[in-house]
Amino acid sequence: METINCFNKINFWKYAYSNLIDNRNRAALAEYIVAEAMQATNTPETSWESYDILSPEGIKIEVKCSGFVQSWKQNKLSSPSFDIKKKYGWKGDSNEWDGILDRQADVYVFCLHIETDKDNLNPLASDSWRFYVVTTSVINEKLPEQKSVGISTIENTLKANQIKYKDLKQEILNAYNQKDKVS
Repeated sequence: METINCFNKINFWKYAYSNLIDNRNRAALAEYIVAEAMQATNTPETSWESYDILSPEGIKIEVKCSGFVQSWKQNKLSSPSFDIKKKYGWKGDSNEWDGILDRQADVYVFCLHIETDKDNLNPLASDSWRFYVVTTSVINEKLPEQKSVGISTIENTLKANQIKYKDLKQEILNAYNQKDKVS
């Protein structure tokens, strides 16, 4: 009888995803953190939806992530920036693009990993993160064609305040309830 090799899921996760500063993994971690805050972790993440998280309240959330420290050798800290460009939406139920170039979510959450000491990072600690919550309607009004934003634009143009994890859910709910009231 031929032996069938079965690979170990935990070992695979350690190999592929344990470097939480790698941009791909940090983005997945940020998405998980927001999903955890919204109590929306009951199903595994999918990468094919038009937004990152659908909260139990029906809020479509787009999560964007950045940080000062990168996984590669750096001569100086990075200047965080976040992608906000319009994209075509995917309809998973019909397996096709929707043909609409837009920002598909109700709310954007910009997740900033604030740690700067590469030798002592703990991105799993909630105090390692700060968040900005902005409705898509505000982004569309203030930056209709913008493709990316930095912290100063988020704070000064979009008028978002930096918040901690403990306030994230309430801030998302508040933003969603105000989403059609553009300032």
